[in-house]
Amino acid sequence: MKKLKRGMLLLAELLKYETAWICGMVWKCFCRSYRNVWLISERGREARDNGFHFFAYVTSEHPEINAWYVADKELPDYKRVQKMGNTVPYRSWKHYMMCAVSKIKISTHILGYTPDIEQYYMLDKLHVVHGKRAFLQYGIIQNDMAWYHYPNVRTDLFVCSVPAEATFVQEKFQYPKGVVKCTGLCRFDALIKQKAKKRQLLIMPTWRSYAVEGKTKETFIETKYYQKYQQLIQAPWLKDLLERYDYTAVFYPHYEVQRFISAFHTENPRIQIGKLGEKDVQKLLVESGILITDFSSVHFDFAYMEKPVVYYQFDKEQFYGEHYAKGYFTYEKDGFGPVVREAEELCRALTSILKYGRLEERYEQRIQQFFPLIDNRNCERNYDAVNELLRS
Repeated sequence: MKKLKRGMLLLAELLKYETAWICGMVWKCFCRSYRNVWLISERGREARDNGFHFFAYVTSEHPEINAWYVADKELPDYKRVQKMGNTVPYRSWKHYMMCAVSKIKISTHILGYTPDIEQYYMLDKLHVVHGKRAFLQYGIIQNDMAWYHYPNVRTDLFVCSVPAEATFVQEKFQYPKGVVKCTGLCRFDALIKQKAKKRQLLIMPTWRSYAVEGKTKETFIETKYYQKYQQLIQAPWLKDLLERYDYTAVFYPHYEVQRFISAFHTENPRIQIGKLGEKDVQKLLVESGILITDFSSVHFDFAYMEKPVVYYQFDKEQFYGEHYAKGYFTYEKDGFGPVVREAEELCRALTSILKYGRLEERYEQRIQQFFPLIDNRNCERNYDAVNELLRS
């Protein structure tokens, strides 16, 4: 019955999309706004990442492009984007038509421009989504993620940021020649434009499928993931360090963990629990002086700004055994900061950074080796890559 119900929902969505395509093809004969559309998005709802920065660049530098951004009217992001340019409400009928007839679809998540990522991931097996596609990415890939391999995912442009990543994706993911381009993440432009920095520690771990999927709040708090981070934000030694060096801290876990954010708590007035929608990730990265993470790709953003990082990897074997497969990046050999497994080691590493207040020379050298180019022309390179794709 579950399979039948899912099949009926997919069929209904397919009929709706194809109807939108017919309506859109007719409508664009009379309405210029439906012609040569560049449809830009992230997950289809937010406007805070590479999609937003790319849209801002296009509307500012190339107003001749008929660019539209997909955002949820229920989120504050919508009004912010609306002030910049053409905005289409997520899952509206206009969204369906724009998605169907757009010349190119550009998103940070695979099929993020569609009215429903999960349903259209299934429907796309039937090759029903019309138009060219560009995958801007939401971070630098460092692990082997099988669901991104070709032909599990079909895209005409797959953005990478550094030569090591591009080589790995091309060889491992097996996309056709010319699809993978090394252009950089659009949000990197904003990272080096803004130099504001607070005496703020950012704690930003990624998620774990084994700690989140199928979990209720009651079972989530039994996981090692929850217990380790709850212990961290309550740790007396962290409270002492923040007071001694006059720092504050923000704990902001991954999007997939945010539904359990109410489980985390602390009595330390110097530590904030960051909730989705209340904190802007880009702003947190720019204004924070130190980052504690684990396996999250946000450490690349911090390295791009040449700021210190500590990797807290208490479940390394389980992470690579059950969540992601290892890629080309080795934290001990390639990382931009110390790698620790226990809270005591984390305390020592953080104390050293706070005491000396700068990157060690070996980590500076690794950043220079990993990023052969650090500039504010990433949006421009992505724009050129999209134009080249359309010309081809």
